[in-house]
Amino acid sequence: MRLILDTNIYIYAFATTQKPSCRAVINLLATSPLEYTLRIPRTIVTEVRRNSAPEVFQEFFEFVSEITIIDEDFLIPFELGAKYEARGFKPADAFIAAYAEWVGADALVTENRHFLKHNPALPFKVLTADKCLKLIY
Repeated sequence: MRLILDTNIYIYAFATTQKPSCRAVINLLATSPLEYTLRIPRTIVTEVRRNSAPEVFQEFFEFVSEITIIDEDFLIPFELGAKYEARGFKPADAFIAAYAEWVGADALVTENRHFLKHNPALPFKVLTADKCLKLIY
């Protein structure tokens, strides 16, 4: 299963005050790297860095470096992002949706209420961390 984790999942998983379901998703990926493929764009790495304490970012970066490679944003076709913006996505959300489609993700795991409420007919599932865990277990 190919997964994209949104910035908020990483922040909730690695921050001092953690959200247990987000941490459980991270732990699952760390212990089952052959079953689940994680992809991450540079934008998410930058957002985590900007919104985390240095020691939190270091733990996050070590995790990401162990399990996947970071895709550079310029690789994602502009047209894909424009398609999602035309469907009413905010620019940052349009980029993440375009990235998820571009890498052929099975699911985007997010706590972003905008993604969760208005996105039918996407080429990937949009799941909260809780729903992701229920789907997997």
